Amino acid sequence: MQPLTQTRKVPHLFTVAEYLTLDITDRTELLGGVIYEVSPRNEPHRHAVRRLTRALARGLDPRYIAQIQDAVAVPGWAGKDAPEVDVAIIEDRFYDPCPTACDAIAFVEVSDTTYADDRNMKIPLYVSASVAAWIVNIPLRQVEFYGSANELVLPHGHVFTCEQTVEIAGVAVPVAELFEVSP
Repeated sequence: MQPLTQTRKVPHLFTVAEYLTLDITDRTELLGGVIYEVSPRNEPHRHAVRRLTRALARGLDPRYIAQIQDAVAVPGWAGKDAPEVDVAIIEDRFYDPCPTACDAIAFVEVSDTTYADDRNMKIPLYVSASVAAWIVNIPLRQVEFYGSANELVLPHGHVFTCEQTVEIAGVAVPVAELFEVSP
Protein backbone atom coordinates (compact mmCIF):
# COMPACT_ATOMS: atom_id res chain seq x y z
CA MET A 1 0.00 0.00 0.00
CA GLN A 2 1.32 3.41 -0.96
CA PRO A 3 1.45 6.09 1.74
CA LEU A 4 -0.96 8.96 1.32
CA THR A 5 0.68 12.22 0.48
CA GLN A 6 -0.71 15.13 2.37
CA THR A 7 -0.91 18.56 0.92
CA ARG A 8 -0.89 21.52 3.20
CA LYS A 9 -3.60 24.06 2.52
CA VAL A 10 -2.29 27.60 2.42
CA PRO A 11 -4.71 30.43 3.16
CA HIS A 12 -5.05 33.23 0.63
CA LEU A 13 -3.55 36.46 1.95
CA PHE A 14 -5.35 39.47 0.54
CA THR A 15 -3.67 42.63 -0.67
CA VAL A 16 -5.18 46.00 0.13
CA ALA A 17 -6.33 46.35 -3.48
CA GLU A 18 -8.10 42.96 -3.38
CA TYR A 19 -9.65 43.67 0.01
CA LEU A 20 -11.11 46.98 -1.13
CA THR A 21 -12.87 45.25 -4.05
CA LEU A 22 -14.65 42.70 -1.84
CA ASP A 23 -18.33 43.12 -1.08
CA ILE A 24 -18.27 42.38 2.64
CA THR A 25 -21.29 43.54 4.62
CA ASP A 26 -19.82 42.92 8.08
CA ARG A 27 -17.41 45.37 9.70
CA THR A 28 -13.94 44.04 8.96
CA GLU A 29 -10.35 45.15 8.58
CA LEU A 30 -7.29 43.71 6.89
CA LEU A 31 -4.20 42.97 8.97
CA GLY A 32 -1.25 41.09 7.56
CA GLY A 33 -3.33 39.95 4.60
CA VAL A 34 -5.96 38.36 6.87
CA ILE A 35 -9.51 39.71 7.14
CA TYR A 36 -10.68 40.13 10.73
CA GLU A 37 -14.10 41.06 12.10
CA VAL A 38 -14.09 44.38 13.92
CA SER A 39 -15.49 44.43 17.43
CA PRO A 40 -18.63 46.50 17.94
CA ARG A 41 -17.93 49.93 19.39
CA ASN A 42 -19.25 50.68 22.86
CA GLU A 43 -19.98 54.05 24.41
CA PRO A 44 -16.65 54.50 26.24
CA HIS A 45 -14.90 53.93 22.89
CA ARG A 46 -17.19 56.31 20.97
CA HIS A 47 -16.85 58.94 23.74
CA ALA A 48 -13.03 58.83 23.67
CA VAL A 49 -12.97 59.07 19.86
CA ARG A 50 -15.34 62.08 19.92
CA ARG A 51 -13.31 63.82 22.62
CA LEU A 52 -10.02 63.20 20.83
CA THR A 53 -11.47 64.42 17.54
CA ARG A 54 -12.73 67.61 19.20
CA ALA A 55 -9.35 68.26 20.85
CA LEU A 56 -7.49 67.75 17.56
CA ALA A 57 -9.93 69.99 15.65
CA ARG A 58 -9.05 72.87 17.99
CA GLY A 59 -5.38 72.91 17.07
CA LEU A 60 -4.53 70.69 14.10
CA ASP A 61 -2.42 72.26 11.36
CA PRO A 62 -4.85 73.03 8.48
CA ARG A 63 -2.78 70.89 6.12
CA TYR A 64 -4.05 67.85 8.02
CA ILE A 65 -7.39 66.35 8.98
CA ALA A 66 -8.49 63.72 11.48
CA GLN A 67 -9.88 60.71 9.63
CA ILE A 68 -12.13 58.71 11.94
CA GLN A 69 -12.44 54.91 11.93
CA ASP A 70 -11.52 54.32 8.31
CA ALA A 71 -8.89 52.32 6.43
CA VAL A 72 -5.30 53.42 5.87
CA ALA A 73 -3.01 51.20 3.79
CA VAL A 74 0.03 50.20 5.86
CA PRO A 75 2.87 49.79 4.93
CA GLY A 76 2.51 51.61 1.67
CA TRP A 77 -0.09 50.95 -1.02
CA ALA A 78 1.48 47.70 -2.25
CA GLY A 79 1.35 46.06 1.18
CA LYS A 80 -1.11 43.63 2.69
CA ASP A 81 -2.31 45.83 5.53
CA ALA A 82 -5.23 48.24 5.62
CA PRO A 83 -6.19 48.54 9.26
CA GLU A 84 -9.18 50.61 10.28
CA VAL A 85 -7.49 53.29 12.36
CA ASP A 86 -9.65 54.87 15.07
CA VAL A 87 -8.11 58.32 14.49
CA ALA A 88 -5.61 58.90 11.69
CA ILE A 89 -4.08 62.31 11.14
CA ILE A 90 -3.65 62.51 7.37
CA GLU A 91 -3.01 65.13 4.72
CA ASP A 92 -6.25 66.96 3.91
CA ARG A 93 -6.88 65.93 0.31
CA PHE A 94 -8.97 63.52 -1.80
CA TYR A 95 -7.98 59.83 -1.70
CA ASP A 96 -9.00 57.13 -4.14
CA PRO A 97 -9.46 54.54 -2.74
CA CYS A 98 -7.77 55.28 0.62
CA PRO A 99 -4.74 57.02 2.15
CA THR A 100 -1.50 55.20 2.88
CA ALA A 101 0.89 55.45 5.80
CA CYS A 102 2.92 57.93 3.72
CA ASP A 103 -0.03 60.33 3.98
CA ALA A 104 -0.24 60.10 7.78
CA ILE A 105 1.58 61.77 10.65
CA ALA A 106 -0.19 60.02 13.56
CA PHE A 107 -2.34 56.98 14.28
CA VAL A 108 -4.37 56.62 17.47
CA GLU A 109 -6.13 53.44 18.52
CA VAL A 110 -8.82 53.72 21.19
CA SER A 111 -8.88 50.47 23.13
CA ASP A 112 -11.48 49.20 25.52
CA THR A 113 -11.98 45.51 24.79
CA THR A 114 -9.40 45.30 21.97
CA TYR A 115 -6.24 46.39 23.77
CA ALA A 116 -4.21 43.19 23.22
CA ASP A 117 -4.95 43.12 19.47
CA ASP A 118 -4.30 46.84 19.07
CA ARG A 119 -1.05 46.67 21.05
CA ASN A 120 0.29 43.46 19.51
CA MET A 121 -0.96 43.71 15.92
CA LYS A 122 -1.67 47.31 14.97
CA ILE A 123 0.93 49.33 16.87
CA PRO A 124 3.90 47.40 15.37
CA LEU A 125 2.44 48.00 11.88
CA TYR A 126 2.17 51.74 12.53
CA VAL A 127 5.64 52.10 14.02
CA SER A 128 7.23 50.04 11.22
CA ALA A 129 5.55 52.44 8.77
CA SER A 130 7.26 55.36 10.59
CA VAL A 131 3.98 56.85 11.79
CA ALA A 132 3.62 58.13 15.36
CA ALA A 133 1.51 55.52 17.17
CA TRP A 134 -0.70 55.99 20.23
CA ILE A 135 -3.21 53.95 22.24
CA VAL A 136 -5.94 55.48 24.37
CA ASN A 137 -6.23 52.75 27.01
CA ILE A 138 -9.77 53.15 28.37
CA PRO A 139 -9.66 50.58 31.21
CA LEU A 140 -6.46 52.09 32.66
CA ARG A 141 -7.48 55.69 31.82
CA GLN A 142 -4.15 56.46 30.19
CA VAL A 143 -2.59 57.24 26.82
CA GLU A 144 0.41 55.27 25.60
CA PHE A 145 2.92 56.45 23.00
CA TYR A 146 4.86 53.75 21.11
CA GLY A 147 6.99 55.62 18.66
CA SER A 148 7.53 57.25 15.34
CA ALA A 149 10.31 57.63 12.82
CA ASN A 150 12.10 60.05 15.17
CA GLU A 151 11.41 58.42 18.53
CA LEU A 152 11.04 54.70 19.09
CA VAL A 153 9.79 53.62 22.52
CA LEU A 154 8.77 50.03 21.79
CA PRO A 155 8.25 47.56 23.35
CA HIS A 156 6.85 49.18 26.49
CA GLY A 157 5.75 52.60 25.32
CA HIS A 158 5.59 55.83 27.27
CA VAL A 159 2.53 56.15 29.52
CA PHE A 160 0.64 59.40 30.14
CA THR A 161 -1.85 59.47 33.02
CA CYS A 162 -4.99 61.55 33.59
CA GLU A 163 -2.92 64.22 35.33
CA GLN A 164 -0.84 64.80 32.19
CA THR A 165 -1.20 66.28 28.73
CA VAL A 166 -0.02 64.53 25.58
CA GLU A 167 0.95 66.12 22.31
CA ILE A 168 -0.50 64.38 19.26
CA ALA A 169 0.33 65.86 15.85
CA GLY A 170 1.35 69.12 17.52
CA VAL A 171 -1.89 69.42 19.51
CA ALA A 172 -1.89 69.38 23.32
CA VAL A 173 -4.57 66.99 24.59
CA PRO A 174 -5.30 66.68 28.32
CA VAL A 175 -5.53 62.91 28.94
CA ALA A 176 -8.41 63.30 31.43
CA GLU A 177 -10.58 64.88 28.68
CA LEU A 178 -10.65 61.58 26.77
CA PHE A 179 -12.51 59.62 29.41
CA GLU A 180 -16.02 59.68 30.72
CA VAL A 181 -16.55 61.67 33.89
CA SER A 182 -17.26 59.42 36.84
CA PRO A 183 -20.62 60.13 38.51
